[in-house]
Amino acid sequence: MRSLIALLLLLSACVISAAEQNLAGIDSVASAKREFQNGKLDSAMTILQEAEKRGIRTGRSLDLHGCILMEQGKFDEAIKLFEAARESDRSTYGQLHTGDTLRRQQKWEEARAAYQAAAKETNILLTMERLRFGIFMTYLGAKDEERARNACEQITFPTESAAYYYAQAAWAFAHGSNRDGQNWIKRAQEIHPPKSTAWFARHLYDFGWLKSKPPLVAD
Repeated sequence: MRSLIALLLLLSACVISAAEQNLAGIDSVASAKREFQNGKLDSAMTILQEAEKRGIRTGRSLDLHGCILMEQGKFDEAIKLFEAARESDRSTYGQLHTGDTLRRQQKWEEARAAYQAAAKETNILLTMERLRFGIFMTYLGAKDEERARNACEQITFPTESAAYYYAQAAWAFAHGSNRDGQNWIKRAQEIHPPKSTAWFARHLYDFGWLKSKPPLVAD
């Protein structure tokens, strides 16, 4: 009887410890994410590294770690972490962020392949809209006019996200119509909050069409 009680106490202690560790991991990622979004990359990295020393290593933490490295220009390291995040948790944006990292390096075909692979694995509308937009931008970057137009037409109105507005803006900017591009962005901002438009805006910023750097986002 005593052995049984001891075993139950041990199991309870293990469950409590695991729960506490899980909560600590959630808190660490949330804290690091806030620092990242405030542009404090070193601080965000320190929080994640301290969490990893305590054995806290989740798909979310790996993905955020990769986002920090991407912003620091450490692209190869970032991609490794995005791939690890995806393997750990398919619900992360690991594959999407892999495409983002390759796009920033102007590796248009590789970025497109990453976006297309991610599109085959999701049925979430908001994620799919981002992926279609990313694919469209790789064609614009590669100056493949026909495929870019076809990809743009796949982003039909209305969209749940700001994808349609930013696709129209990108098309306008790419064809020398700065005024139209700015008008499309203005419409998007009237409907969607900054946090939900930042990912799309970052593409246009990287292409040199926006002068102000959008807020950092990790989701």
